[in-house]
Amino acid sequence: MVQPLHAPCLYSLDDLRQLGRRHHVHYSLIGTQHEDNPCVMRGYINEQQTRLGMTLVSSEVHTLHGYQAQSFTAPSLTMIVLLEGQAQLDGTTSTTLTPGQGVTLLSQDGPGQSARHHAHHHLRGLNLSIADIDDLADEQLADLLRASLRQRRVYTQRWSVPADLQPALQALAGERSHGCLQRLLHEGLALQLLAHGLNAIDADERHAPSLNPRDRSLLERVRDYLHQEPGAEHSLHQLAQLACMSPSSLRQKFQQAYGVSVMAYLRQRRMELARQHLGQGWRVQDVAHYVGYRHASNFATAYRQHFGVAPRESI
Repeated sequence: MVQPLHAPCLYSLDDLRQLGRRHHVHYSLIGTQHEDNPCVMRGYINEQQTRLGMTLVSSEVHTLHGYQAQSFTAPSLTMIVLLEGQAQLDGTTSTTLTPGQGVTLLSQDGPGQSARHHAHHHLRGLNLSIADIDDLADEQLADLLRASLRQRRVYTQRWSVPADLQPALQALAGERSHGCLQRLLHEGLALQLLAHGLNAIDADERHAPSLNPRDRSLLERVRDYLHQEPGAEHSLHQLAQLACMSPSSLRQKFQQAYGVSVMAYLRQRRMELARQHLGQGWRVQDVAHYVGYRHASNFATAYRQHFGVAPRESI
């Protein structure tokens, strides 16, 4: 594990990949690099497990190279708060975070997320995650999260961090010392962060029109079909027929149910499947055809846009 020190640490690409293996996250550089294991950032990364079963990671770093962090599987819940810098999150939806903003990501068997950071930026932020709701020590909180996931299997909600909470979070992200009192402080702030992030979801759902059970069942049919047949030639009109809806209704209701457009969900599924088969040693051209691309060049372009690396770099 990479340990924070009083003097800024230097984090190489191998250091980040070691950190990422514990959380099923792959780190890669953006653009062409000549070094095998360059120093990607300097600063502090502090990881803590709370007694409730959450993981809290605070960081204050200066990036030396642009990099991307791609999760293989999405945790049940992730909350990201940015205090300095800018971050681009891509998954079922694309979200840009600026200082003072947070994003709550709920996922039940959903695709992973990726975050892109550019070189020569100062970043300060927090990441709170729950890998598996069933592992939470607080059953009431677990029931609340299960209820949210029953409404939407994949959900992304951006929100603003309350002004009175930001100074405490700034101090937490820059914390250097350890001990019992610091742990209690960190856990208290993690609970406040969790409450504000979940409240943002609750407020959004109160204002959103509800879907009836029939619509949800039909949308689930479309989602399952896309998941099982990602390589087929899909069109919005054909999928609308499957859902017994008009194309415009399918577009609006799918977005409402899953927080992402129909075709964006399909692209995400294709890219995740492609990376899986590339990691198993498949040829790029075979993978391209398998996930629905007629030309390997078009697939390579889409793959690089999604993951920040060429398909051959994933083999």
